[in-house]
Amino acid sequence: MNAAPAKVFSGIDFYRALFDNPKKNSVLLLDHTGIILETNRAFLLSFGYDEADVIGKDFAMLFSDEDRKRDLPMREIAMVLDEGQSFDNNYLVNKNGVLTWVSGESVLITNAAGGGKYILKVIQNIHVQKESEHAITRLNTFNEDILRGIEDAVLVLGDDLRILKANRSFTQLFALAEEQLSTMDFRSFMRTFDGNDGLYTTIMATLESRSCPPKIQVDLEDAGGNKRNFDVSCARMDEQEGENRVLLIFHDVTAQKSFERQREDILNFVAHELRNPLTNVILNVELTGQLLGEGKPAEVTGFIDRARVNAQRLKKLINELYKSTRLISGNFDLESTVFPFGEMLDEAIDAISQIHSHRRITWKGEAGVNVLGDRDKLIQVITNYLTNAIKYSDDDQPIEVTVDITDHSLTVAVTDHGRGIPPKDQPFIFNRFFRAEKTKNLEGLGIGLFLSRQIIEAHQGRTWVESAEGKGSTFYFNIPLHEVEG
Repeated sequence: MNAAPAKVFSGIDFYRALFDNPKKNSVLLLDHTGIILETNRAFLLSFGYDEADVIGKDFAMLFSDEDRKRDLPMREIAMVLDEGQSFDNNYLVNKNGVLTWVSGESVLITNAAGGGKYILKVIQNIHVQKESEHAITRLNTFNEDILRGIEDAVLVLGDDLRILKANRSFTQLFALAEEQLSTMDFRSFMRTFDGNDGLYTTIMATLESRSCPPKIQVDLEDAGGNKRNFDVSCARMDEQEGENRVLLIFHDVTAQKSFERQREDILNFVAHELRNPLTNVILNVELTGQLLGEGKPAEVTGFIDRARVNAQRLKKLINELYKSTRLISGNFDLESTVFPFGEMLDEAIDAISQIHSHRRITWKGEAGVNVLGDRDKLIQVITNYLTNAIKYSDDDQPIEVTVDITDHSLTVAVTDHGRGIPPKDQPFIFNRFFRAEKTKNLEGLGIGLFLSRQIIEAHQGRTWVESAEGKGSTFYFNIPLHEVEG
């Protein structure tokens, strides 16, 4: 049974056959010190050498400078002599100096007749394969860089809703560690913000068909406890290794939604605040016309006066809205001059005192300093503060203005002894259109303090409030003092 194979191979010189015949595998015969004794034709054709270029030379000439510095040739020889073989995967230097990536195996052989030791080195050209691997690696790195740079949260799910890939924006959004992603139950995770299963249904529909369903909106709470609004897009990706995948992109539309809500607030405020005085004007004009038609001109005076008062209210509200719009858009410039701050403060207090002569307004502190700023806009801030103090306190309560000057800044405080502001409302009191719940029955759009903050910030200063319910409030502003002549 075993005799036939022996007869078949008995006359074959295996070494010469493996050495001479290959066209792809290059073969070198080395002595035990690494000197090249013989090369096959495949090696010469692959790397451009002639026999005279390499025969009798140290095979280290085929290694790159960097690999020679790392002593790779001698380490390879030592391993072959110690262990009988070695493997390598590195660059080989062509005759023209070009580097080609190769994979090689070196085997120790012994000449039975003379007892000498030799090394047979088989080399495969894997340059194209390596370049492809590098291209894929570069592409993957490029894709990873893109994912890292995308502000939207990006997620790739398998058909069993395993997380296959997530970018940094997604992990930061929910404060997740990379190692958590592979074991996360995304279905359970979604339930925290996908109560009606809208996102889950969209994902499954995307996996089952190649159509892209419309975006779905989800509201969720991020790792910092902030409410966020997202448009989520789903797209099915090409099948890979027999598995369907879906790409999810969470696009943050919180700012857009906030803007839409602000726009609705503006419309609601305008409709609410302008409707009453406008209705009153129309009613009084109609009554005036009716009385004139009845020949009763002596009775129209009161209706005309009421129409005039409400028309003035309308004008005031419209002016406030106009100022707010200009400030929000940044469409205003400070007309800065140098002026005595004390004189400006007296003027602002006198103007309010003339309108509210029954209210007692006092001020203390040292205001004898020249200030560089927009005099009229700073009067507007003080007027807003004083008007609020009068509006939110009883007639018999005093209002105090305090001025404090340091080397570098000036601080004004306006104190009333009125109803005060609830702690929950204080962080928002300078926001546009904000009105505390207990003050919504009072006239105004909630713009004055917002305008005040915009003006003071334009002066590179700041505004703030201290308040206690039932005890009153103190509104502050602080502006830097600049060195000015005089």
